[in-house]
Amino acid sequence: MNISHTVDFNFSLTLPKRTAIAFVQDVTTSLGQASFLTELHLTHAPKPVVTASIPVNAALFAQQTLQFASQLETTPDGARLHALPIDSDKPGWAEVSGEATVLPTPQGSSVSYHFDITIHLRLPEPEKWGGKALMKMIEFTAGRVLESITAEFPEAVQRAAQAAEEAYSAA
Repeated sequence: MNISHTVDFNFSLTLPKRTAIAFVQDVTTSLGQASFLTELHLTHAPKPVVTASIPVNAALFAQQTLQFASQLETTPDGARLHALPIDSDKPGWAEVSGEATVLPTPQGSSVSYHFDITIHLRLPEPEKWGGKALMKMIEFTAGRVLESITAEFPEAVQRAAQAAEEAYSAA
């Protein structure tokens, strides 16, 4: 079962464009405030890869930790994440891809984020109508959980951006 959700948001920063680009490219800082991401790491060899886990607690399929890995690509105006496949024996995993773009403004910068998140759940094939009904309930619940955990994402990134602005102003 695959469930997808898209997150789009924009915000303004008083940071100059170069500093704002450095912020979005530093994923451990820019994404680090998101409480729905645990074990957030960036490895650099051979290419930059972001890894993290998304803890999901839904009554119908219990507590699960969905891992993801995404290749980080820096761009002239920000950064992109490209979802990488996960080879796991766990009952689920996630794909995270997206882009952060920075544009200059008279007051600093405008930052736009776009993320596509897909969770993959391994579930047995339902054989009877009761099993099919349960699958529909799991699909609905998982979709709601994904929407709920990603709803905090814009605020988390903006908190991290505000801290970057404060550090820049103090320097």
